[in-house]
Amino acid sequence: HWDGPAAPRVRMLPDRLPAAQLPPPEGKMKVALGWSEAELAPVWHDFAMTPHLTVIGDTESGKTNLLRLVAQAVTCCYTPDEARILLVDLRRELLDTVPQEFRLGYAVSAAVVGQMIAEVTGQLRQRLPGQEITPEQMRRRDWWAGPEFFLLIDDYDLVASSANSPFAPLAEFLPQAGDVGLHVVITRGAAGSMRTSMDPVLRRVQESNTPDLALSCPPSEGPLLGNVRPRQFPPGRGMLLTRRQHLVLQTGFVDPPARSESH
Repeated sequence: HWDGPAAPRVRMLPDRLPAAQLPPPEGKMKVALGWSEAELAPVWHDFAMTPHLTVIGDTESGKTNLLRLVAQAVTCCYTPDEARILLVDLRRELLDTVPQEFRLGYAVSAAVVGQMIAEVTGQLRQRLPGQEITPEQMRRRDWWAGPEFFLLIDDYDLVASSANSPFAPLAEFLPQAGDVGLHVVITRGAAGSMRTSMDPVLRRVQESNTPDLALSCPPSEGPLLGNVRPRQFPPGRGMLLTRRQHLVLQTGFVDPPARSESH
């Protein structure tokens, strides 16, 4: 029979969060990945502080969409002279997402991936700081010139294995990625996630304290980063995991570009 003020309604994450409702990227480059469940506030990933990001999830969980979100942010923050994007896209779903002037490479097979990685690592090797580079130069990062490299890999597990990975030459650059202008975003399937420690590239990424965005995954797959158990979520929802904490968020949804008839 209470006729006083009613309790406020419990705010909940939407089933779909249009990326347009997220704040624009800040600086070069801090990207809003989505809204947190606890505060319904933006969840940010700062590629300047943390150069890499990994994403794991089942089919149709939102992995490719997350790559679209990052690619869109890169093209908003930078000019083509300042940043270039390399795409590994076996299912050919990302080509129309990245304007031609931003594309440095586009691979749809392991053979092409190997060629693309060889070219990029050659340029990265020239950026490695030598003995003569001072701490002040390291802070300014002014001993090399050229664009930032954003390597976006969809379905990593379909391209690489622990025994034979075309991405293996990247491993030596991942710990110094922030110094040489390399940023890697990897999506992979949930099946077999326990074998991650056997892959030299994924292991090196994890050793660099890279967060892992765990979208919907079968609970039977075993513990994820930080010993968090996998959970099943609606599409686009997941947990952003670090070694110290995790939070649930709804990632921003990017409408895929309309395909032309030639596709």
